[in-house]
Amino acid sequence: MWLRPRTEMFPSDPRWWEFNDDHRWLAVSLAFGVINMFYVVMFCAGIVRSREIFGIGLFVLFLLLRSAFLGTLENPEPRYTLECYPAAILLASSLLRGSARA
Repeated sequence: MWLRPRTEMFPSDPRWWEFNDDHRWLAVSLAFGVINMFYVVMFCAGIVRSREIFGIGLFVLFLLLRSAFLGTLENPEPRYTLECYPAAILLASSLLRGSARA
């Protein structure tokens, strides 16, 4: 669910991985999938760097528990991961943070 692009409002096929759609909308869906993959890579890399930020463990715990809970649902929807993106953006921003010790 983290890597599925939010293309429900587009006329493209939401099952973009089957590659049976119009080439233009397939490219749009793939571009959104790449953007989602970029977000996931950034916040995973941010977890490694964010050890110095106070309370970051709560955000990581929230992401892990939310993902585990959604993994147990019979029919989860990708929109249920939207609540996790503020925490993911916070973790990704730790990569862009400069050194506080000057």
